[in-house]
Amino acid sequence: MSALPVSAATTRRPAVETVTVERWRDGAIETADDVAAAEVPVCLEYNGISHAVMLASPADLEDFALGFSLTEGIVDHPRDILDLETEERCEGIAVRLTVTAQRFHRLKERRRSLAGRTGCGLCGTESLSQVFRDIPRLPTTSAMAAPALQEAFQSLASN
Repeated sequence: MSALPVSAATTRRPAVETVTVERWRDGAIETADDVAAAEVPVCLEYNGISHAVMLASPADLEDFALGFSLTEGIVDHPRDILDLETEERCEGIAVRLTVTAQRFHRLKERRRSLAGRTGCGLCGTESLSQVFRDIPRLPTTSAMAAPALQEAFQSLASN
């Protein structure tokens, strides 16, 4: 991206990935490979302070960070971003932006929670360290028979 000063450490990952899926077909489960959009936790950090974590495609993160920064009013122009680099971490990808002192001051004054009530559960977390949390296991109380599932799928297809 020529509009931003991007550091050489920029991460390049594909926007799609091959995944193994199970499909229900003719009353039986079959395993196959499929192509799916790749999504990873992406943390936007401004001047060393984590601001927001979102689930996003790992491709074109410089454009993603610029678009977020402009639409959220963090910067007014791409030149307000002095440096941008990405860092691959075990929890996801950190996009580190260095913005002018004036824009960083404005960001600190307007800081707000970006919590989302629905979705993937990442919105509202401020750092990648909060991404993976222990989730309690729910007790299994019932099982569905294969014919009931087949009937449900056929009913969905007919509507």
